[in-house]
Amino acid sequence: MSRVSVARVMAVADGMPLRDRRIVETIARLTLVSGGQLVELFFADIANPSTRSRRARRVLARLCEQRVLDRLERRRGGLGGGSSTWVYALGPAGRRMLAYWAGEGLPRSRGAYEPAAAWTAHTLAVSDLYVRLRAVERAGRVELLAFDAEPACWRAYTRLGGAAGVLKPDAYLRLGVGEYEDCFFAEIDLGTERRGQLTRQHLAYGEYYRAGVEQTRTDVFPGVLWIVPDAQRAALLADIHRRLPEQTRRLFTVITSERALDALCFAAEAAA
Repeated sequence: MSRVSVARVMAVADGMPLRDRRIVETIARLTLVSGGQLVELFFADIANPSTRSRRARRVLARLCEQRVLDRLERRRGGLGGGSSTWVYALGPAGRRMLAYWAGEGLPRSRGAYEPAAAWTAHTLAVSDLYVRLRAVERAGRVELLAFDAEPACWRAYTRLGGAAGVLKPDAYLRLGVGEYEDCFFAEIDLGTERRGQLTRQHLAYGEYYRAGVEQTRTDVFPGVLWIVPDAQRAALLADIHRRLPEQTRRLFTVITSERALDALCFAAEAAA
C-alpha cells in the first residue's frame, strides 16, 4: 500500500468532518474498535438500519483508503456482515494526524500489525464497556466524564522496599450524576487468566492502595469493579477475595458482564 505524504496527511486532517475526527480519536483512545461498535457510537442517530449500515460502510471505507484507519485481516464474528464485522485500528495517516492535531511533530509511519486473538478479544471487550456506557449516557442516566483505556489508565508508584511499580488496570472511568461523581478501575475478565495471575493483580491493587498515590492526587481511591463472564468465574474471584487482607478485600466488587452497567450506574447514583 502506498505511503501518504505529509502534505496529504495535513490536508486530510484540516478538512476532516467532525464525526470522522471523533472516530479517529475514539480508536486512538481504545486501540481496537469493531465496526459494529463504531456504528453504535457514531451512526445510531440514523433511524433506517440499511441507511445506517451503508453510511457507516462508506465512511469507514474512505478512512481506510486514506490510511487513516487500518482494517485488521481477521474478521470479528457477528451478524450483518460488511464493515460491522471488521476490527479497526489507527492507520499510519491516523497516527500522524493525532500528532498534528496535538501540535507535535509528525511521527514516522509504522507498518500494520495483526495482534493475537486473545489480546484482540480483550481489547474489544474494554471497547464494548465504553460503548455501553455511552449508550446509558445518551439515555440520560449518568454522564461519562472520563474513560481511560490502557495504557493511559496505568498508574506508577513506589513499591514497598523502594522499587518502581506500575498498576495496570484495564480501564479507569469517572461517572457523574448531577453535581456528584464517582470513579472506578475496571478489570474485564474473559475467563482466560489463571488463578495465580488474578491473585497477583489483586495484591497489586492492595499495594497501590497502601502507597497512597491516588488518594494524594484525588482524595479518593476508585472502587475496583471486576467484570466477569458468568457466576462460576464470580465464585472464583469471591474465593480469592476471602483470602486477602480485609483492607485489600474491601476494594473490590465482582459483577457479571450483563449486570456491570447497572452496578456502575447504581454506585454513581448512590454517591449522589
